[in-house]
Amino acid sequence: MTTLAVPGATLTYDIHGPVLLLVPGGPADAQVFTHIRPLLADDHTVVTYDPRGLSRSPLDGAPGQDTVRDHADDVHRLLGEVGPADVLASSGGAITLLELLRHHPADVRTVVLHEPPVTRYLPADVRNGPDIPALFRDHGLAAAFAAFMKVVGVDPAPPLDPRAEANFAYFFGHLMPATGAYEPDLDTLRATPARLVVAVGEESAALPVHQAAVGLAAALGVGTEVFPGGHGGFDTDAEAFAARLREVLKGC
Repeated sequence: MTTLAVPGATLTYDIHGPVLLLVPGGPADAQVFTHIRPLLADDHTVVTYDPRGLSRSPLDGAPGQDTVRDHADDVHRLLGEVGPADVLASSGGAITLLELLRHHPADVRTVVLHEPPVTRYLPADVRNGPDIPALFRDHGLAAAFAAFMKVVGVDPAPPLDPRAEANFAYFFGHLMPATGAYEPDLDTLRATPARLVVAVGEESAALPVHQAAVGLAAALGVGTEVFPGGHGGFDTDAEAFAARLREVLKGC
């Protein structure tokens, strides 16, 4: 376990194995990659970390005004420590990477954007659905969490432990509003020297995030790569997902 001081926070990150950066999404931390991380460590230096405001990466004070940029700059600083990398970025973590590519494209080689929830490509019923950050402000964590779980296809919502409660509170209060408002710079992304791969889960076609990923790929003029499992296939189908990730990173 290693820590990195960044403006306004302290990040805790891990290096496993003899550089592939895994970026979690939403309220998730490095723990979400527990199953896939050892499967990749034989031929990659696998770097995982807790984004600022989550789990082992506490904020020094209040969150900044530009949350997505802050998270992207953290990745830039982290890659400055461990070197240029290939990246697997999940869900909201893929939004972080879209912002990183706007400012620091030389940091990365191949970026696999796994079901990024770019709002403009979400179905209309989701865009016009419940305002989950407002539910959090007005009615608390339980109401926001139940609504969020319905959107991601989990109903009823599972119980939360204290760590997850704190992470979801940060997510609903700060990170979700910022990622929901994020507009990718399509011209910059089309011109980036990094290789962009938009990935979708073979079991998540009915979920809004799958449709958003397809919309982003079309806007960028690239196809989509299908990965095993659903939105969290790197966890539920770790072995098959790791094999598919290796294929994609090699350009197969």
